[in-house]
Amino acid sequence: MDELLVPLVGLEQRVHQASSYYDDEPWQAENFSLDLPGKRELSLVATVAGEPVGFLIASRRPEGVHIHRVAVAPCHRGGGIASGLLGRLLAQAPGLVTLVCDPRNRSALALYARAGFRVTSTTPEGKLFLATGTTLRRWSFRERKT
Repeated sequence: MDELLVPLVGLEQRVHQASSYYDDEPWQAENFSLDLPGKRELSLVATVAGEPVGFLIASRRPEGVHIHRVAVAPCHRGGGIASGLLGRLLAQAPGLVTLVCDPRNRSALALYARAGFRVTSTTPEGKLFLATGTTLRRWSFRERKT
């Protein structure tokens, strides 16, 4: 992923500018570079003509896999890129997969529901904690910026 760092940061900037529900601040290079368990094996990048148009960043946690970020370039939304990234991750990471989503982001919530995610709790910041897999339970956790 190192050779994709600059294009991914640029893509992140474009996605952040296009969405009021994405996050308070866009990720910087250090967020993408952070070494987390299983991140290199689980994270995915979708490209068109060699350029990143979408990505999914995930890592292993003791309870399963956590998705930290899913993003698709605004000009490529609605083409199945996010669904494809999620489907590929879920195929290689059976069991519990979690993520956090802004409750106002209806298109993302619809995508996650189609992929089998269900809301299990709310973060202290008011975001929704979603999970899929065989062990759905109510989670209490502290969100950490990665």
